[in-house]
Amino acid sequence: MKMEPIQAAMKVVSEQYPDCLLAVLGGSASRGEHNEHSDLDVIIVEREGEGLRRRTIEAAGWIVELFIVSSSGYREDFDAGIVAANPTLQRIMAEGIVLRSVPEGDNIREEAQADLAYGPLPLTMSDIDAARYMITEYMMDLEQAKGDGEAWFTVQKISTLLCEFVLRVNRQWTGEGKTLFRLVSGFDPRFGEQLVYALEAMYRSRQSEQLMKLCEQVLLPYGGPLLAGYEE
Repeated sequence: MKMEPIQAAMKVVSEQYPDCLLAVLGGSASRGEHNEHSDLDVIIVEREGEGLRRRTIEAAGWIVELFIVSSSGYREDFDAGIVAANPTLQRIMAEGIVLRSVPEGDNIREEAQADLAYGPLPLTMSDIDAARYMITEYMMDLEQAKGDGEAWFTVQKISTLLCEFVLRVNRQWTGEGKTLFRLVSGFDPRFGEQLVYALEAMYRSRQSEQLMKLCEQVLLPYGGPLLAGYEE
């Protein structure tokens, strides 16, 4: 029989990582948004270990994704997330449900919270120009797409780059997949709505005008679309 998420996660921790410094349940289960298709995301901080390890198991009726770091190596993993502007480990640690913690683990969790509160590094003008160039290139690719397959793949790339750009120019953290959309919609609900409408128009009737206009609207304050004249 399937246990409640917190009970299942605590069972895994108590049976397999009883001496860990910190264990935190994140993801949809920690927010009460899980369903029968959800898995459990659990971060484990051990006293010793070799960098970030990922382990997937089945326990108590759940698929459990374990992210295991060590007390000596977690800072390197934290920094990698900061550089990528996608601090998954800090996000789970700071926002999830604590399953087990000792004072040393509390300190690591506080460090994760401080990282999130500080925000990502600001983009340089070179970073902004590079992002403008990439988005513009894919806009041109969409105009030249041959068939639905090429169009759908190009649209997927544009929507990801556009969401990342909106977040990064405003010193907001990014994410992947549905987390990215959740973050950008939380930061700018109007942009989120406009993107959904633009994607609906594209996928349902192959009308790209709304998506193109949204790209131009987002890029305009930073110089607009960029192709000719770009230098890396």
